[in-house]
Amino acid sequence: MSTLIDLDAIRGTTVKDEPYRYAVMTETFRNPETSRQLREQFPQENFSLSERLDKRASQKRYRTYDYQLVLHDKRDESRIASLTPLWRQLVDEVTGTAYRDALAELTSSDLGCLQLEARLTRYSPGCWIEPHTDRADKVVTHLMYFNEPWRTEWLGDFRVLRSSDMEDYAERVPPHLGTSVVMVRSERSWHGVPPVQADIPQARMTLLVHFATGA
Repeated sequence: MSTLIDLDAIRGTTVKDEPYRYAVMTETFRNPETSRQLREQFPQENFSLSERLDKRASQKRYRTYDYQLVLHDKRDESRIASLTPLWRQLVDEVTGTAYRDALAELTSSDLGCLQLEARLTRYSPGCWIEPHTDRADKVVTHLMYFNEPWRTEWLGDFRVLRSSDMEDYAERVPPHLGTSVVMVRSERSWHGVPPVQADIPQARMTLLVHFATGA
């Protein structure tokens, strides 16, 4: 059975070096019909509100709705079982060796001994993540998007930033169906998502995969 994710596309993507090491793919999946089916079957229920809004907090502030699938390399089988067969296949792929090896080749990173975290995230109106560089234990992150269409005025785009200023962006990546972003974490890897605007007809839908040291 062929993979849903286009591993050759991952390996062949160009990694940009400025303002830090990252890559953008516009066709993450092998088949456009598969992308549409994943969008249509994206879970709508059992998401938990995750937020940190205190301006005095030393960590990043955010507001999102999350559905945890894998944490510290441990799959939540009850949650995964509630997904459609196509989504279960996708989870199997991102927790597999071939996907890990493709990302390792793309990023020139040793991911073999790192722990994987995967979760689905929904951004409803007002959801956002302020500029941050990620925790020091995160090595590589892959964000896959499932919206069609997504209009610029809705905001909620992923921003590759040069600094902690949300408007100091090197690139804006809308969450279009099949698009994904790979980041190599560093002290310069600033990124964020501005608040999704009110009255949008769909939530912003993401599969987020981290490879981390587990420290």
